[in-house]
Amino acid sequence: MKWQPEDNISIYPFELQPNAVLLALLLVTAVIMSSCTVGPDYIPPQLEADDQWSTSAPAINKDERQLSQWWSQFNDPTLENYIDQAVAHNKTLSIAKSNILRAHALRRQTGSLFAPTVDGNLSHTRQGTSGTTSNTFSAGSRQTLYNAGIISNWELDIFGGLRRQANASDARLESAIANKDTVLLGIVAEVGRTYFDILGLQKRIDIIETNIALQSKTFELIEDLFKAGEANEFDLSRARSQEQLTRSRLPDLKAEMKASIFRLSVLLGQPPEFLLTNFVSGQALPQAPDIISTGIRSDVLRRRPDIRRAERDLAAATEDIGIQVAELFPRFFLTGSIGRASNTSHDLVDQLSNTFSFGQLMQWPIFSAGRIRAQINVEKAEAAMAADYYEQTLLNALSEVETSLARYIEKRATQNKLQRAFASQQRAAALARVLFQAGETDFLAVLDAERTLSDMEDSLATSEIDVLLNLVTVYAALGGGWQSYSSTNVSN
Repeated sequence: MKWQPEDNISIYPFELQPNAVLLALLLVTAVIMSSCTVGPDYIPPQLEADDQWSTSAPAINKDERQLSQWWSQFNDPTLENYIDQAVAHNKTLSIAKSNILRAHALRRQTGSLFAPTVDGNLSHTRQGTSGTTSNTFSAGSRQTLYNAGIISNWELDIFGGLRRQANASDARLESAIANKDTVLLGIVAEVGRTYFDILGLQKRIDIIETNIALQSKTFELIEDLFKAGEANEFDLSRARSQEQLTRSRLPDLKAEMKASIFRLSVLLGQPPEFLLTNFVSGQALPQAPDIISTGIRSDVLRRRPDIRRAERDLAAATEDIGIQVAELFPRFFLTGSIGRASNTSHDLVDQLSNTFSFGQLMQWPIFSAGRIRAQINVEKAEAAMAADYYEQTLLNALSEVETSLARYIEKRATQNKLQRAFASQQRAAALARVLFQAGETDFLAVLDAERTLSDMEDSLATSEIDVLLNLVTVYAALGGGWQSYSSTNVSN
């Protein structure tokens, strides 16, 4: 429904006085009611969590200073360089940054609703009326009209619908920034995991190649003894079989290493083959620190950007309810135009051609067949889902930290046990060889001891890789890794 008092087109100043009074009354009313914002006000949920982790161990403390740059404790320039490259060139991160630019533009678009619109117009019209109509003073007339002017329209945000839109846009902009930080955290962690995986695979390949060389020498020794009649064919066959079995493990590991290099290249925003020849090889697999910093649980909930994103989405959904509630109330506009109109183009410069119009407009949806109230219910349901998603994000975050800590501690324990077992097996293999050379045992004992040693060494390397991968997962679950890059990349 539209309501407009009158056109108010006049060239006499005294006829503007009633409109001036009404305009003043509307402005006063707008000031008085500017604080009237319909719909629910958003109240940020309180983060409540026990500060103690369920998982505890001597290797864990509550110092969180190392979390923002967890990779620096490995003292590996190559890793730091790869992380820098990924932050600068990763395509998924670029998409998230573009989404921030989009949210910025939508926020500016919403902010423009508070300002009056001003449109210019210039028209030339030739019109004629029918000459056969009756009771028409202008029947059969012809007329040319030139018109030039400016039209303005300004909505008074009496019930806060525009303010709700602005608040929702602010929340969605902050959600886009938090989403970018979430992507950034994931990319940094994935670069670390992939890099350590490549180093670990390199170590396993080196171990197998070393074992192949040793087993080749053993085979040559048994072959010489066989030719001298001091060894039987069974020992020779077992030595050859052991060497070939060890060689058969190389292709799969090399394929896995290539796949990891391809994945790391893409993380750096490069073609898959980029690092095949450029990967810095020869790097030793770093040791996990003796103590890792976790901070307390409540700090994790405040640090993780995915929780911040879920909270901002909840805020936007709450503001959306207010936007729809405001649709139930009237909307008020101040309208006006100034210009010139004439039957000839050269008369447009004459001041007598001046025209103006100032008025007020109210729009009120008297009947909408329940559409607005139905949409309000839709927004309430969306807000309820956003609230549930926020709470689920909190629970998932705590679960991820607890799970990653538990796995890391157990992986460390496994590694320690494998290190002791490997040292014992090294001693056993050496003794088996001494006994064989002394003629006190057959070569089968030597082969079994060396095979067990080879398997155990590979298992130990795999365990070292698992410890590092789980450590990176711990740091990511704790929300560390995005802070160092976020402040310089929010608007990029």
